[in-house]
Amino acid sequence: MNLNIIISEADMLVPNDVPIADKVVWLNALNQDFFNVVKIPKITTFECVSGQSDYVLLSEISQKNIDLVMVGMFTYKSLVRDDVTPAQNAYTFSDDTRTLSLFPAPYSSLKGVLRYRRVATSQFLSTMLTVPPDAPEEYHWTFIPGLASMLANSQDDMTKASNYESQYKAAWNVAAQNYQAGAGQ
Repeated sequence: MNLNIIISEADMLVPNDVPIADKVVWLNALNQDFFNVVKIPKITTFECVSGQSDYVLLSEISQKNIDLVMVGMFTYKSLVRDDVTPAQNAYTFSDDTRTLSLFPAPYSSLKGVLRYRRVATSQFLSTMLTVPPDAPEEYHWTFIPGLASMLANSQDDMTKASNYESQYKAAWNVAAQNYQAGAGQ
């Protein structure tokens, strides 16, 4: 489902004169909010080289979304979020350079595993309405009541806005529970 379909469906639910550009701004906000509510785990691997401490990783990874770093059988703790004693393995991640730094560096060539939570990566434009939201396809429909809620709010129809908001937020909460329980992995 692309943005054009979402906008058309929301317009049927809440007839309005809101410009497309404003609707796209709201869809960008919904796209970001989805991943704030629904924490979808992803895993990436990297090859460690003996004595090398720095590894450049995917651009969609950020420090705040990393929840597990392992090299071989050894878990590394975040120097930013965790209490780390000098004898423990630790890591830092630079959002600017997308570099994972391991302390101490692996002592031999091992496979590294990093688990992180997905984030929205798209910035929608009013000139490109054929793109889908970043959320998994089974949740694209939730953007219709999400946008309808914002449209109803813009018309001061708080009852309708509240009803649509309850619909999409309930679906997002179920999705969050499913991914938390491991159903989405």
